[in-house]
Amino acid sequence: MASDSTATAQRESAGKPKAGFKTFFERSALVMFGLGFAAGMPNLLIGQTLVQTWIRQGGANLSLIGLMSLVTIFYALKFLWSPVVDKVAIPVLDKALGRRRSWMLVCQLVIVAGIACLALIDPSKTFNEAGDPIDGFFIIAAIAAVICFAGATQDVAIDAWRIEVARDSEKLGVLTSNYQVGYRVAMFVSGALVLYVVGIFSGPPPTPDDPQPYSFLGWSVSFMMMAVFMGLAVIATLLAPREHVLTDTRWVPPSDIPDRGVIDLAEWAVRLAIMALAACVLGVGMSGKPEPLAWLVAHLYLPGSEPGMTATQAMGEALSARPWGTYQQLGYVVIGLLLVVAACWKIPGIRSRPAAYFKSALGDPLVDFFGRYQSVATSILLFICLYRMSDFVLNLASTMYIDAGFTTSEVATAQKVFGVIVGAVSAIITGWAITQLGMFRCLVLGAFMQPLSNLSFILIAMNGPDPVYLYLAILIDNFSGMFAGTTFIVYLSMLTKDGFTATQYALFTSLYALPGKLITALGGRIVEAFAKDAGNGGFVSQIMPWVADLPPVAFAKAGEKIGVTGPAYAAGYIMFFFYTTLMGVFGVALAFVVSRGKPRSILEADTKAQADAQAEAEARGA
Repeated sequence: MASDSTATAQRESAGKPKAGFKTFFERSALVMFGLGFAAGMPNLLIGQTLVQTWIRQGGANLSLIGLMSLVTIFYALKFLWSPVVDKVAIPVLDKALGRRRSWMLVCQLVIVAGIACLALIDPSKTFNEAGDPIDGFFIIAAIAAVICFAGATQDVAIDAWRIEVARDSEKLGVLTSNYQVGYRVAMFVSGALVLYVVGIFSGPPPTPDDPQPYSFLGWSVSFMMMAVFMGLAVIATLLAPREHVLTDTRWVPPSDIPDRGVIDLAEWAVRLAIMALAACVLGVGMSGKPEPLAWLVAHLYLPGSEPGMTATQAMGEALSARPWGTYQQLGYVVIGLLLVVAACWKIPGIRSRPAAYFKSALGDPLVDFFGRYQSVATSILLFICLYRMSDFVLNLASTMYIDAGFTTSEVATAQKVFGVIVGAVSAIITGWAITQLGMFRCLVLGAFMQPLSNLSFILIAMNGPDPVYLYLAILIDNFSGMFAGTTFIVYLSMLTKDGFTATQYALFTSLYALPGKLITALGGRIVEAFAKDAGNGGFVSQIMPWVADLPPVAFAKAGEKIGVTGPAYAAGYIMFFFYTTLMGVFGVALAFVVSRGKPRSILEADTKAQADAQAEAEARGA
């Protein structure tokens, strides 16, 4: 019996009628909802609930919480080991389930076991009175790291499965939108639901004068519930249609390269050590935290630091300084990428099996991409870097809400409840829009929507803490972000090639996220610079003479910190959002470039060829 992707290929050959809402309820689409939930659960549970709430209630100090947040860096570095998901077959399971589902299943079982283990640990017994770790905390940190590593690896496999099961933009749009809905359900379950269950076992809700006490039973029950929910996601993996992409059962070294025994083992060790060092360097660049590399370079930051400061603290201070800290992060990223290249580089005049493997794992996917897209490859990569730039630099929205005078509970309700609902509904609308308008039209629409949506935040800066404008801004921002983001994911998915799907997609997603991670660090300085200019009667006050008429109370406390009035600080935010909107011009221009001419024709021809090959493979296996 032909599966969903075969039906898609048949629609193409028959004139390709528009897909309807029933497509969202096909087998692979429903499975994608479950896989989106599975992807969101470990990332959000460990990165937010565990780090920010569980160990904090258990007695951890803020410094340790900041350090623990590093466990989620695996999600940013997953491209380093993504070739393993492409190249390595898991014994027995690979033949029974296929390459992608076997990796998903193993990762999910590790995540379930890890979450269940956390349910048995009482973090309140792993800290001293100062909140510093004592015996037992290492176990929590190790389990959290294993869960995040397995979660990041699961993401690689899920993304590859999603692409390989549907090589058509319409079907990919539906699968991606269902994935986004599942992910947002996971946001609610791993966040609000966990805290609700904990609250049941912890007495009355907390107040500023009477904080909620730590409840081992409440957290234990909650983590066991999360393990069960994650176990249900395993069902989605087992029900998922098998991808019909021919993958090698294992990597086979070229027959003309001899096995050099101990010498090969030594080369493997050196190359893997360089790759591990690259991961540490990239970890510092992407996170802005010193710990991944402090063991090697932190002592270099001690000269000139304040007395009594440790080497790690001195390095952390340097990385947090603006703007030089941002430039240092960029430097670490560049060095890390160069180390990756060095780990894969062929030794001149020597042919070896380790070099052949690294070339096959990381080199060939890049060679394939540049070979297929040739002269337009650079334009596509530039588009990937800049398409969502205006959204990534918008990292100050939550801070602005508090500066404007909203309470933390008001912001939490608007973002975590209303925002999640809007995001889920927007994902479905986006999937439907892709089926009706096509991916390229939606890509261009998203390029316009992202930067223009930033203007909605100006209403808050101009009117202060009015809930109407808060919910309006979150509505517009979540809808536009989901529309552009979902369409962009579909586009990145279609750029990949069967056989390199996991590696190429992981590389693309790391590439598009990297510029935003670095530039967002400058957002606060930009706001303050504009605010000071407005407060001193400079350029900002000249182009916006009505600044003095802005609400005087809103932003007053934030303005006091830098010596300006509330209206001047509000003007700083207004100019910042205009600035982020203008940054979207580059994304709009490049969206038109990739949506027509050679970039589009190559992608469409390549996608059709791969879809035909998949349909033929499914027909043979039916």
